[in-house]
Amino acid sequence: MLSKKTVGQLVLKWKTQIDKQVPIEIESGASMLTAPLLAQGIRTRQGTKTIVYTLAASNTLAAIDAVTGAIIWQRTVENTIEPGNPANWLCTNTSTATPVIDKASGTIYMIAADGRLYGMDLTSGERKLSAEFVPPYSRNWSLNLVDGFLYTTAGRGCGNGPVPGAPSMPGDTSPTAAAGTAPTAPGGEASRGRPPAVAAHMIAIDLKDPAHPVTRFFTSPGRPGGAWTRAGMVWAFDSFFVQTADGGWDPAKGLWAQTLLRLSPKTLELQDYFTPPNLEEINARDLDFASGGTIAFTIANRQLVMSAGKDGTVYLLDARSLGGTDHRTALFSFKAGNDELSYASTGVWGAPASMVNARNERWVYLPMWGPPSKAVTFAKSNGAAPHGSIMAFQIALDDEKPRLLPKWVSRDLSVPDSPVVANGIVYAISTGENTLQRHTDPRYHEIFQKPGAPPLPRTGTMTAEERGQHTSHAVLYAFDAETGEELFSSKDAIDDWTHLSSITVADGGVYVTTRQSFVYAFGLKK
Repeated sequence: MLSKKTVGQLVLKWKTQIDKQVPIEIESGASMLTAPLLAQGIRTRQGTKTIVYTLAASNTLAAIDAVTGAIIWQRTVENTIEPGNPANWLCTNTSTATPVIDKASGTIYMIAADGRLYGMDLTSGERKLSAEFVPPYSRNWSLNLVDGFLYTTAGRGCGNGPVPGAPSMPGDTSPTAAAGTAPTAPGGEASRGRPPAVAAHMIAIDLKDPAHPVTRFFTSPGRPGGAWTRAGMVWAFDSFFVQTADGGWDPAKGLWAQTLLRLSPKTLELQDYFTPPNLEEINARDLDFASGGTIAFTIANRQLVMSAGKDGTVYLLDARSLGGTDHRTALFSFKAGNDELSYASTGVWGAPASMVNARNERWVYLPMWGPPSKAVTFAKSNGAAPHGSIMAFQIALDDEKPRLLPKWVSRDLSVPDSPVVANGIVYAISTGENTLQRHTDPRYHEIFQKPGAPPLPRTGTMTAEERGQHTSHAVLYAFDAETGEELFSSKDAIDDWTHLSSITVADGGVYVTTRQSFVYAFGLKK
């Protein structure tokens, strides 16, 4: 069993590669493997096993023996149509959504790159369901299964539009607008023969109805205002919470950029919302609220929601009235990072985690890129953390008003991804990736300009090849959840970096994936 006393004995048990080749066009913009999923008690021809499942960018779903790392089966789904736009690191034209397991029916659900939903048998990988679900080659995030409905999001404008029922652009009189679709390409320009941008929206499909009807909630006519937090739509308090990115904001016109939405299940009707008070600033600086994530919990009979984004501000909200009467006022907020308000390499770029300790205290853990804010003081520091850290907070109530108490900040981590907390241990991954995006970033010239070489460009977006350079390797860490003490480091055991993935802790093992399509499994020495 993994505990604070034993976690230091973790060793690499095995690593298994799913895809042998990774296209350069996508390797820096998509997770090559989704976060691992684990199911126990699966009856196979070789006996009852614990199986690790992951989906590769090539539409390959793999089932791996959790003990040996041997591939039990893998199934590759062929795309039924071709993408309308070439792949790049923003729009990779690959499968990106983490699947979801329905243990009761023995099914794992996955989305292929062409947008079709497949249900595969957990034991054999045989196909049990195939249905149209999301727009082809759109960017989708983690699937969530609740009461026979599957949920995900579509953002970044990627894919083959138009989308049925999408709102039209203001003032647009084109034929596509008349049909209720968006007439712009992912970059915002006219389509020029390419498919229009896929309008940002949340989407649900009814698995119990043989016709598999689909319901959508649109946040924008085109690319802006999308949701791209890797946690997808978060289920809590009988509803869904999801954050959106840059774009137009006008609730009266159905424009929902930079907003935390509360949506009803099945119908996706809007129940409530919160928009940060510095909306104009975060929009102007490309500080997507969607980069972070949402977590919900109850303390002293208070239903609370915590959220954060690129600008590094952490919000505590009343779940029964997000943002109060004006939808812009939090119960509590403070600046935790990104003092420079930089659009890349700083701020919150992952979902938080939470636990309740033996004293019934609620703690939350946040992945922060870049150094902590100068405005926050932690009770314990574990050295300077200029590149990133995990931040730990305790929820306190002062006269019934909740607030966050900064407890500890971890050692320096290279742009950490979403942490996981289990049995009093916080697991974190130092990703080692290159997070620069644009040629306008001064750090691009500092890192890439070679003495005597021609001047580098100062406009435009970095290429996938550039983003694949100047990386390091990922490191798995374990920290004491209450003190931040480092209990374990994988050091050089992982020889690759990772992007847009996460950690899975289950059944005495810890699993991570990397961009070269490897699953790494750590377990205790025997």
